[in-house]
Amino acid sequence: AQEATPTGQVFVVGAQFPLAAMIHSFLETLVPVESDDDDDDSPDVEFAFSIKASAPAGAGTAVTPEQCVALVVCGPGAAAAYASCALPLAPMPWALEVVKETLVRTFPPPPKSPRFFVGRGGSGVGEAPVVVAVLDSAVPGDMAAAWAEALLSAFPAAMEVVMLDRIFRAGWRTSCGQERPQEPHLCGLWTAAYGASGPLDRADVLALLPAPNAVEGLAAALLSRCEASRRRGLVALGLQDGAHLGEGTLSAFEKLGPLLRRLGLLQEGGKVPDYREAIRQNVPSVSMSIYA
Repeated sequence: AQEATPTGQVFVVGAQFPLAAMIHSFLETLVPVESDDDDDDSPDVEFAFSIKASAPAGAGTAVTPEQCVALVVCGPGAAAAYASCALPLAPMPWALEVVKETLVRTFPPPPKSPRFFVGRGGSGVGEAPVVVAVLDSAVPGDMAAAWAEALLSAFPAAMEVVMLDRIFRAGWRTSCGQERPQEPHLCGLWTAAYGASGPLDRADVLALLPAPNAVEGLAAALLSRCEASRRRGLVALGLQDGAHLGEGTLSAFEKLGPLLRRLGLLQEGGKVPDYREAIRQNVPSVSMSIYA
């Protein structure tokens, strides 16, 4: 027999616990709960940095990874398109790829190696080389920590790490009835090594990503490692309104001009980037046909 309490919870008459608890107890006898102490035979995924035997056309050869004093990571989509049209870059014969022996699953697949470049835009950070890594595919969240560790290990002298990426307006979380920002809008998070003035030497230039918004995946992995190693670390996010990338998202990165010039990736009075053409070349068009 069963009885219902005033709260609607069902108990078995004569028993000391709710019916739901009894069912869960029975299920545990069928499917034992795995212990956290059980050994996991699956190895952690690893990534390895390498120098390609065949260099791309126009690749530089005099620069070594150990010489690079700063690192800029461009996420797929908006940041990759911005880098292609706004930053004068020379390709490098480098690769960061998964160690196949450590890969125990195929979905989501590991990311392709980013395309590596060095800046050739001007004299920055003492004319020391700055590396730019452009991603064409996203790094899965469970691989982000290993990917970030391998990348930073490949460039031990890079004491400033900047990641450019996007944040979708539809996913922007507000509090206290605040309005969502409009394109173009740039915000970010950075490590304490930048000091009180922030990455752009003025606290009011780059908006702080407001709570309850947060970064995750590769952005969070890079920031946490930079904080732990006391490097300058910045994640700058351009707002994207809608599924289709527009020129407003790319133009938001223009606020980083002072930082990019300091790093030697931009020149004063350089050519005006063609954002529309960059989007056309870097973002595949989406077919509206149901037969595509």
